[in-house]
Amino acid sequence: MHRALLASIVALAASACAYTPTPTETIHIVDSPADVRFCTRLGEVSPEVPTIPGFGAATQSMLEATVALGGTHLYLQKLSTDWLMVRGIAYRCGPGPARETVVIRAKG
Repeated sequence: MHRALLASIVALAASACAYTPTPTETIHIVDSPADVRFCTRLGEVSPEVPTIPGFGAATQSMLEATVALGGTHLYLQKLSTDWLMVRGIAYRCGPGPARETVVIRAKG
């Protein structure tokens, strides 16, 4: 009995470690400017995009562009009162790879 229980616990633990999310699955999609107010804006990842018919391909494209820019969040900016038109903006929130600034001092 104990061996069967131990074997099932080990199998469960091993299966939990096997899942690795894709880079686009790690991006947080938000719809409020308050969610990204302390984040770094990286750039727009879509023009004005209609949400009908079918918004999946446009969302996937925005997620991929956000990953390419090094972003952590995709802000969907509502451009119409009924969400028929949106724009995607990539942000990096929290710690993460930042662009490096090199400062060279002149000797003199």
